[in-house]
Amino acid sequence: MLSVLVPTHNHEDRLAQMLPDLVRHAVSGAISDVIVLDNGSTDETARVGEIAGCTIIDASGADLTAMLDAARGLWLLILPPGARLTGDWLGAVESHINAPTGAAGAARFRVTRDPGQSLWARLFTPRTKRGPFARGFLISKAQAQALSRPGMALDALPRGVAVQTLRAGIFVPASG
Repeated sequence: MLSVLVPTHNHEDRLAQMLPDLVRHAVSGAISDVIVLDNGSTDETARVGEIAGCTIIDASGADLTAMLDAARGLWLLILPPGARLTGDWLGAVESHINAPTGAAGAARFRVTRDPGQSLWARLFTPRTKRGPFARGFLISKAQAQALSRPGMALDALPRGVAVQTLRAGIFVPASG
């Protein structure tokens, strides 16, 4: 059903924090596979992914089409390293995917604030994270393959794509 792709570079700690929840859903069958797209990490990013049972792809030289072909699911969920999905995110994704024919296009999550954050930090933390996958990106594999072009980077995939907002949230830790 769903393949999760995590583009990363030197994010072993963030990957270690997010993978247990994804692996739990992979064991239940809701997630077909988790693919770590490692862009030349010099830390233990690839090792963390291997221990969790993820497929590791060296994304520094990989073609987008090859990365998409490696995914087993009919839908792709691209997440930033360290992302935590909140609420009934799996139910929201399943509802979106099972929408009437033609209604299910690409989608993103709502940004969720860290509940452990102080009032001061909540007031002065930027509301939006940067990057094409900061709110996650859900797209059918068929649509992603139709949009991909030779030499195209993964970051370019969401450009110009109409996106809906799912009824679930995503929390991404601040850079650092």
